Formats: sequence, structure tokens, C-alpha cells
Amino acid sequence: MKYIANPVEVDANRIISVGERDSCGATPLALENGVTYSAPIQQTVHYSPFEGDYVAVHSDGTVDVIPAELFEQKYSIVS
Repeated sequence: MKYIANPVEVDANRIISVGERDSCGATPLALENGVTYSAPIQQTVHYSPFEGDYVAVHSDGTVDVIPAELFEQKYSIVS
């Protein structure tokens, strides 16, 4: 689903499960859309994602892992 936080629009999906870090330090995140995103260690070294958090893709291709509370305060669904 697309979401917007004026003026930033992202394509975001909720995390439904968090796997164990692999040998390269990446953390697999299963998303509600059926895709598994492999979060590089740079995204998870200071923050450990939880089920219910979001993976957001910005229009420039940048990907963020965002805590649910922060995401839901900042973004609303685009109609």
C-alpha cells in the first residue's frame, strides 16, 4: 500500500516476522505482501525490528525500517 507523510510518499509494508541474522549480518524480514526483505546490518545495528514495524521504500529507491509507532504517527494511507 502507498502511504504519504507530507510531502514524502513511500510504498510500505508491515513486517510479519523477523528472522535470525545471517553470516553477513543481514536480517530477513517477512512482509505482509509476501516478500522477504533482507535488511543489511547498517539498518539494524542500532535498532532491532519487530513484528508490526514497517519497511518503507522511498521514490528514490531508499529503503528504511521504521518502528510502527513512528511510522503510524508520520504517515497516512494515500487514497
